[in-house]
Amino acid sequence: MDSLLPSIAALLIEIGPWIVFAVALVETAVFLGLLIPAEATVLLAAFLAERGYFEVEAVLVAAAGGALLGDSCGYVLGRHAGRRVAARGRFLGRLWSRYESRLAVLFRRRPSYSVTLARLISFVRTLMPWMAGMTALPYRRFLLYDSAGVLLWATASVGLGYLAGESWQVLTGVVGTTGTLLIVLALLVGLLAARRRRKASAQPPQPPRC
Repeated sequence: MDSLLPSIAALLIEIGPWIVFAVALVETAVFLGLLIPAEATVLLAAFLAERGYFEVEAVLVAAAGGALLGDSCGYVLGRHAGRRVAARGRFLGRLWSRYESRLAVLFRRRPSYSVTLARLISFVRTLMPWMAGMTALPYRRFLLYDSAGVLLWATASVGLGYLAGESWQVLTGVVGTTGTLLIVLALLVGLLAARRRRKASAQPPQPPRC
């Protein structure tokens, strides 16, 4: 996944915020959030916007629009095909068979937690729309709470990326370009390591092999 970032950066510079829209859409529509760094793409696009490549408002609209459409696609797919996919086993099937009753109660009684807050958490937001559809949460309620989560996620991600662009100018004036690159590289390594640990802890335990 990390190796995709240079290619995404090149596409962002060449094509613009449409790449943000596409990545944010496929992240939750078809589980590609497990492979495609959507959040990193938004941060990078906002950083480039601060550097003058395109308007930051366009990045915000692209991120929010793609995320909202992707979540709705994931909801529809989960509603109409999720149980068939889960019946085949594998990752979604194991999660569904283990937590079906709890998820149904959670989405019915606490949609603000199960939808809005879940939209802000990496890995969890990839599965959330499918699970919401599979538990038959009414689409209007899903859309209401999901819109709030998408707005928070897009605003925070774009804001952080834009501030990083401004901080870059300050850092380069204090420690120089080389020092700034080393600091940013260390931060990225730390973030990626934390992201991997979080994903590993979210994986269900594998049964021992005979």
